[in-house]
Amino acid sequence: MIYKKLSGLFIAALLPMLALAQSQQNVSITVSATVAGTVEMITINTVDFENIEQEGSVIRVDPVFGERSGKMVARGTPQAEFRVDYIRERELANLDGDGFIFFSYEVAGNSIDDQQTAELLDQDIRDLQFNDEGEFYFWIGGTVDLSDVDPGSYQGEFTIEIEYI
Repeated sequence: MIYKKLSGLFIAALLPMLALAQSQQNVSITVSATVAGTVEMITINTVDFENIEQEGSVIRVDPVFGERSGKMVARGTPQAEFRVDYIRERELANLDGDGFIFFSYEVAGNSIDDQQTAELLDQDIRDLQFNDEGEFYFWIGGTVDLSDVDPGSYQGEFTIEIEYI
């Protein structure tokens, strides 16, 4: 059996985080992808944390119901089965000094372009299938706790891998 892999590279940039004493935190995440093999990843929306309401020090974007989630479409062989794998928690380094924060990614997927019926991909490896047009949709969200964070710009990587089965 021939395996084809795609690694989507999501660059997370949390820009700039204000001191905790201030009431407003500005956070944004940029989403991009690299392509290999016969699967194409297209970024439609990036994760948007700008001016988001937060509960205490935690900021969360829901990948199933959140209007601010990132959105990507994978295009491959119609009806082909594939697996998806990603690391759920990544360290983001402070570009302006010492320190880091952890960002917990959440990914939802659907063979149709309907976010609210997307399934949360909570297992490390999942067997999925492209639709009749060869498309599969992903919504990216996640959570970050800003309770013990130094001000600055934070950046890290998130990789999603698609492998035909």
